[in-house]
Amino acid sequence: MARKNRSQFSIQERTANKRKQEDALLASGTFDDVGEIAADMISYEEEVVEETHPRKRRSSSWDDEEQDYELKPRVLQNPEEDMVEGLPIKINGKVERNLLKRQKKKHEIEEEEEESEEEVKEGEPKEGTKAVAEAEEEPDTEEKILQLQEEIAEMVENIMEDPEENTRYLTRLVKMVQSKNPNTCKFSILALVPVFNSIMPGYRIRPLSDIEKKEKVSKEVSRLRHFEQNLVVNYRNYIERLNVLSKVANNADPIKVSLGVNAMQAANGIISNASHFNFRTEVFSILIRRICKPNLRVDPIALTIINTVESLFTGDDEGSISVEIVRIFSKVLKIRNYMIDESTMNILLSLDILQDYDPNTRDEETEMKFRMKKKDRVHLSKKERKVRKEIKEIDEEMRKAELVVSAEEREKNQAEILKLVLALYLNILKAGHTNLVGAVLEGLSKFGNMANFDLLGDFLEVMKEIILDTDLTELAPSEVRKVLLCIVSSFSLVSNNRHMKISVDLSTFVNALYAILFNVALDADIELSYKSLRLADPLNMELVKPSVNVSTKAELLLKALNYIFFRTNSGTRERAAAFTKRLYVAIMHTPEKTTVAVLKFIDKLMTKYPDIGGLYSTEDRIGNGSYNVNTDIISRCNSGAATLWENSLLSKHYCPAVTKGISSLANKSKESNK
Repeated sequence: MARKNRSQFSIQERTANKRKQEDALLASGTFDDVGEIAADMISYEEEVVEETHPRKRRSSSWDDEEQDYELKPRVLQNPEEDMVEGLPIKINGKVERNLLKRQKKKHEIEEEEEESEEEVKEGEPKEGTKAVAEAEEEPDTEEKILQLQEEIAEMVENIMEDPEENTRYLTRLVKMVQSKNPNTCKFSILALVPVFNSIMPGYRIRPLSDIEKKEKVSKEVSRLRHFEQNLVVNYRNYIERLNVLSKVANNADPIKVSLGVNAMQAANGIISNASHFNFRTEVFSILIRRICKPNLRVDPIALTIINTVESLFTGDDEGSISVEIVRIFSKVLKIRNYMIDESTMNILLSLDILQDYDPNTRDEETEMKFRMKKKDRVHLSKKERKVRKEIKEIDEEMRKAELVVSAEEREKNQAEILKLVLALYLNILKAGHTNLVGAVLEGLSKFGNMANFDLLGDFLEVMKEIILDTDLTELAPSEVRKVLLCIVSSFSLVSNNRHMKISVDLSTFVNALYAILFNVALDADIELSYKSLRLADPLNMELVKPSVNVSTKAELLLKALNYIFFRTNSGTRERAAAFTKRLYVAIMHTPEKTTVAVLKFIDKLMTKYPDIGGLYSTEDRIGNGSYNVNTDIISRCNSGAATLWENSLLSKHYCPAVTKGISSLANKSKESNK
C-alpha cells in the first residue's frame, strides 16, 4: 500500500514538473507550433497510462485490432473453381451452402491485362508452358516406359486388393486412357481389362432414385453405393473411349491402327464377363461393327471376335444376349448394305437357343389365362391388397436383379431371334448378294423348318429365281452345294407348314435335283466336309471357306430325295422311275459309302412304288419310244421305257456291301413282278 502511494506521488510530481517545463518553453518561444506541445503531452499521458495499467492497455489493443486472415473471404478447397462461400441460406426448411462467384479486385484485373499485353508483344509463351510442351513432345525412353508400367501395375494391385477403398486409382487409370501419349493409353487400356473383370459384380447396377439418395443408410451401405456409382461412371467412360479408338480405318496412321487393335482386344476380353453388366449394348456394337467388313483377312483380330460372338451364342440359355446381338447385327448389315464377309454371316448358325424351339407347338396351359370366378375369390381388405401388390413388385425387382428369365420370356426371345434371322436371310436373298447366298442357304437349311407361313411364299420365290438363274449343266463344286442347299431349304419350308394343308408347286426344285445328279456323282468331295482331314487340291485355286453346316453333299442329296418322295406330296410313279434310273447311272461313279446309302434309299422307294421293279427286267415291254438319257426334264425322259442294265455291272463291284445291296434289290424286283 505504501509502495502504491509512493508511485502515485511520483507520477503527480513528474506531471507537475512537466507542465512547468512546457510553460517555460512557451514563455521563451522555443516551440513554433502549439500542436507539437499537444502531441508531446498526449504521448506522455499514454506512457503514464501504460505504466499505471499495463494489462488493460494490452488487452484493449488485442481486442480492437483485426488480424489479416479475418479480412479475407473463405475459399473452397478446390482452387480451380473461382468460387467463395458466403453466408448459409435456408431452402425448403434445410440449411444449404451459399456459393458465390469471387469478384476480382481492380489490381488483379490490371495485372492480368499487363501479363497478356506482354505475351502479345513478345509473341512467345511462358517458360513453364514451353517446358511442358517440350516434355510432351519428347519421345518415351525405355526408362520412362518401365516407370510407367510399374506405376500402372501398382495401381492395379491396389484396386484388386480393396476396390471400395481405392476407387481413386480406378478413376486415375480411366483418365490415363484419355492420354494423348500412345504408350500411356495402350498400357492403361490393357491394364483395365483384368481390373474390370475382377471387380465387376454379378448384377446390373441401376442409378439411385431421389428417395434412395435422401434416405439414411448405414456406413457399409453408403460405402457400397458410392463404389457402385463410381464403378459405373468409370466403366462408361472406358467403354466410350474404346468406341472412339475402334473407329479407325485400316489405312490410317499406324499408331491409331495399333490403338484401335488394342481397344478391340480390350472389348473382346471384357465382354465374356460384362455380358450381364451395364452398357453391354455398346460393347456388342463395338464388336459387331468390327467384323462387318467385306474383307477380314487384313484385320488381325477379326477371327478372335467371331469366335467370341459364337461362344456367346453357344452359352446363352436364356436368349437375352442372343436377341440383342442379332438385333444389332441386323441394323449394322442394313446400314452397310449387306457388304460383309461370308464367315461373319455364319455366326448366326451358332444360335443354339433355337435348337429346342418349335413355333408350331403350343402349350395350352401357358397360353390359357385362367380367370377365377368372383364367388371363388378370397376376400382381401384394402390393406391386404396393398401389401400383396408391394410383395409382387419386390419379387419382380428381385427377379430382374437376379437375371432370372422365365419360360415365357425365353420363348419370346426365341421367337424374336427367329423372326430377325429369317427376315435378314430374306432381305439378303432379295438384294442379290451372290457372295452371301451360300451362307444364307446354310442357315435356311438349319432354321428353315421353323419359318411361318407368311414368309413361305417369299422364300420360295427367291430360291426359285436362284435356281433359274443358275446354269445347271456346268456347275462348280461350290455351286453344286448351293443348289442342293436351295432345294433342301425349299422342301423344309414347305414340310413345316404341312398342317395347314396347302398345295405348293415344287416341280422346279424336283427338276433341278434331277438335273444335277451327275454333277453330284462326279464331285470328288461328295463325302467330305471342311472338317475332314485331307490335303488341299493343288489345281483348285478357289479359297475354301468353311461352312458351319457340316453336311456333306451326299447327305444333302439323300435329304432332298427323302423330302421329295416321303415327306411331301411331290413324289409320283413317273418321278420315282426316272430318279431310280438316273441314280443307278450316278452310283457307277460314287464312292462306296454313298453307293450303299443310295441303294438303301432305292430299296425304301421300291417298297412305296413297286412298279419300279419292272425296270430290272430286260424283256421287251410295250411302250412308246425309248428312254431319253440326255434330257433334264422328267416329263420328257420317258422313264417307263428305261432298263437298269447298270445292275449287272454293279453286281461285280469290289465292295461286298454294294454287291449285297444289288442282289437284294434284284431279288425284291423279281418278287414284285410276280
